[in-house]
Amino acid sequence: MARAAALGRGLAGGGLVSIWSVTNALAYAGLLFAGLSAAGLQVGVSSVLLGLMVVSFLATFGSAGTGIAFSAFGSAAILHAAAVQAVDALLEAKGVPAGLTREGAVVLASGTMTVVAGVALAALGVARLGSLVRLLPNPVAVGFFAGLGAAFTAGGITLATGVAPHRDGIAAYAEPERLLQAGVALGIGLLLVILPRRTRHGAVMPAILVAAALACHAAMLLLGWTVADGQRAGWLLGPFPSGRILSFPPGESLALFDWDLVRTLLPYAASSALLCAITLALMVTGIEALTGRPMNVDREMRVAGFANIVGGALGGLPTGHALSATTFLARARPVGRWVTAVPGAVALAILLFGADVLALVPRPALAALLLSVGIEWMVIRTWREARVLPRHEVVILLVVAASIAIVGIVEGIALGLGLALLIFAWTYRRIPVIRSVVRGHEMRSSVARSARMVRVLEAEGHRILLVRLQGYMFFLNAEIVQRTFAGAKTDGVRFLVLDFGHVLGMDSSAIDVFARLEREARQRGVRIALTAVPDALDDRFAAHGVFRTPGCSRFTSADQGLEHAEELLLAEHGQPVHEERASLAAQLASLGDLPDVELRLAPFVGHVAFAPGETLMRQGQPADDMMFLESGRVSAVLLEKGAAPVHLRTLTPGTLVGELALVRGGNRTASVIAVTPCEAVRIDRAGLARLKAADPVLAFAMQRMIMLQISEKLVDNTRAVDLALR
Repeated sequence: MARAAALGRGLAGGGLVSIWSVTNALAYAGLLFAGLSAAGLQVGVSSVLLGLMVVSFLATFGSAGTGIAFSAFGSAAILHAAAVQAVDALLEAKGVPAGLTREGAVVLASGTMTVVAGVALAALGVARLGSLVRLLPNPVAVGFFAGLGAAFTAGGITLATGVAPHRDGIAAYAEPERLLQAGVALGIGLLLVILPRRTRHGAVMPAILVAAALACHAAMLLLGWTVADGQRAGWLLGPFPSGRILSFPPGESLALFDWDLVRTLLPYAASSALLCAITLALMVTGIEALTGRPMNVDREMRVAGFANIVGGALGGLPTGHALSATTFLARARPVGRWVTAVPGAVALAILLFGADVLALVPRPALAALLLSVGIEWMVIRTWREARVLPRHEVVILLVVAASIAIVGIVEGIALGLGLALLIFAWTYRRIPVIRSVVRGHEMRSSVARSARMVRVLEAEGHRILLVRLQGYMFFLNAEIVQRTFAGAKTDGVRFLVLDFGHVLGMDSSAIDVFARLEREARQRGVRIALTAVPDALDDRFAAHGVFRTPGCSRFTSADQGLEHAEELLLAEHGQPVHEERASLAAQLASLGDLPDVELRLAPFVGHVAFAPGETLMRQGQPADDMMFLESGRVSAVLLEKGAAPVHLRTLTPGTLVGELALVRGGNRTASVIAVTPCEAVRIDRAGLARLKAADPVLAFAMQRMIMLQISEKLVDNTRAVDLALR
């Protein structure tokens, strides 16, 4: 019983989805090929149903999810309709006579566009770029569909009346029969829009279409019309040859494909591929929200792409995931992946046995389906979005929609893509390209310097300007870097440090900005230090001859760039950076009135020397002593297993090394390595204890010096953290 119930739910769900999908396909076929002869229309309908069948079968069993229905993309159908008209006009201009050969070429042109769209979808999926199409700005996307809605509305009126809505054809609508056909189609279309919103059930729309078809035939019966009368009057889709509707374009149609036709088709094919990618991504996103299951848009694009390549080769329309039909299946909960393949089976049955039934389909019902989509996209969705979008985005939406409706679909899509690019550029312009701007007195390098040098840097550090950059730099945001440098002209800036550690890339216009900045710096006598420049970006600088003058230096980190600028600044103020020698006794004596410090200190300390690369203190070992660096330079580094050493701080003469670990106890948290030949005064924990007992005054001065240096390093660390968080 349970299996029978599940089978029944599956057949019911598949049947209703089939009505939706197959009717959509027939409506789109009517939109494309309504102007062809009966034989040409048969070939067109056959090709569209063949494409639906193939894609339904292949995509159903290739998609990652179950219960996902597939239907022809209406957005692409509009473009195919425009392309069909353009190709037919080209062939007519070339003198190709009307007939099945020319009409077959038109059908093949539509199928070729589907193949191109399938290749594009498959390529996006294989390259894992499917998510990129989701980046299209919302107002542009809504404008696309609003403009296509206008085209759908016009197509629905054309299918219902046989007359395209344009100024020259307005008089034809004054005929009572044309008005009646348009009015019936519009009435059914409004029902298709309104009733599903009031009764949220997947069977509502198929029921409306079936009821409309029955009502049309009942009216014909009351009027005493035969089927042939209805077909001649344009109320029915036929006539078709009895029996099998399956047919193919004649082989001679292929001979009509030349470069002129390809050039005519190319912009439509490219636009169709873009719209298919956008539509598929929107459908996948909607199905994700509906089912609550994440979907791999790249996989879905691959599956739909390869299926459409095969379907397009048979002349079909671009087909993919259908949100509305999938919503119904999710509510009906049929069992089995096979359910979503039922529309393909129904399409095959119609192709083989359904010509007589297909000839009975009322044109107003198919036209109503187009009109309902047009009203949904052009009016309801546009109004819903316009109420919540900012005014400038509403203007963009309307401009794109009006361009598609008035100028043309391809031109409207090109305008929309241009506006999307402008929106992206304008929005990205507002993202700060400067991560932070600091002066040398606000943020110093990790080099621990003597008190005298610190005083110089505090007084003159404003002459160092550190600009940390970020993001992607282009013509709309790179100018801010030059303006920032120009704004520092009156502040006596002598050294500019440009940190590229967070820069993702830049275009040629941004490189031109840096070329101008370099010229201005050279004129003002400002030295430039570039830090953390990516190799690819440095190659681009080299190709343009930027930052190649002697006044430009390069370093691997912003800290090294700051250190370089500080040393140049100290040298300008008479501070010997590398040759300076410090004295522990002299530094202690400067903290108070302490006579004979060197003699009093000697019994408690020892003198040590280290060669470059030698380790003064090793990470992880007990912290039982500290050192006062008298000459040379050492580097504190963090060593992690399997990782490169991390530079923490550089220490110069006049600074304590290891004092914090000695005070707090425990093990060393970093290693200290000699960078140059070093001399130091060493005092261990026991020596400090003996000094405190033997000479409390000198011991207090030692403790005061330790506290001062710890506090100074704490301030530097706080500044470094602040800079990193900016």
